[in-house]
Amino acid sequence: MSRNLENYQLRGNPVMQVQVPVIGNLIFDDLGEEVISKFNERFKGVSQVEYTNKHKKEEPISYSNTPRALGINSILREITNGKIRVLSPEEVVRYWDLIPDKTGTYSDTDSIVIYPNSGLNEELRQEVLKLTGKESKLPLIVSGLDVERADNIYGFRFKGTDYMRVSEAPFLRRDGKLIYEPSKDELESSDEGVFVWVSNAQSGLCGLYRVRVDGLDAWVDYLLVSSEAGRVQVISGAAAPKNRKVNRKSR
Repeated sequence: MSRNLENYQLRGNPVMQVQVPVIGNLIFDDLGEEVISKFNERFKGVSQVEYTNKHKKEEPISYSNTPRALGINSILREITNGKIRVLSPEEVVRYWDLIPDKTGTYSDTDSIVIYPNSGLNEELRQEVLKLTGKESKLPLIVSGLDVERADNIYGFRFKGTDYMRVSEAPFLRRDGKLIYEPSKDELESSDEGVFVWVSNAQSGLCGLYRVRVDGLDAWVDYLLVSSEAGRVQVISGAAAPKNRKVNRKSR
């Protein structure tokens, strides 16, 4: 199956006079069907990674988890020439009020969190640290990774891309609220904004996802968990986030 989908028009929040990006759920239409087909070419037979759920036409694609969201993001970028992609954490906070279908759903971002201390998912944590070439005494957000099939307990491993970004995230040292700072194109701690939950132990590798209308979750380390409430939420019509690398030297 292969279609020309570069001019695909995403359906989501209504068009407004002020120019804003379109944010919506990836649905099971021509684009969604193509994406799932390509994803399953990589992961056929891999439990909890292969996408085996059936959808009717125009239904939202559900059962998101970390490897599915990252793989789908990579395939979307390829099919649409980068015009449509999975939301980043910065975009989730920046466009919080534009995100549809928040009540009763969750959605993985294009990112994971690397905490400074060793912990669960340590095999994957070490692999990502090697991919990025960075370590820090602060949590790191790694965005834009891809995934590939692997003979390990997860059934996948992370893979670097040319749009991968690495950012120190001091705001993930404790639970709190986040705002998007446009002048820096990054998130900052604030007394108001979108809530975020973090790993109290500051350890391991965790997913980073929106949980209902409550905020962002950066502490769940079971990367394969999924449910019908999961959505793949994507953005079109916004400039891609800038590539950023932390300046701290590797230890």
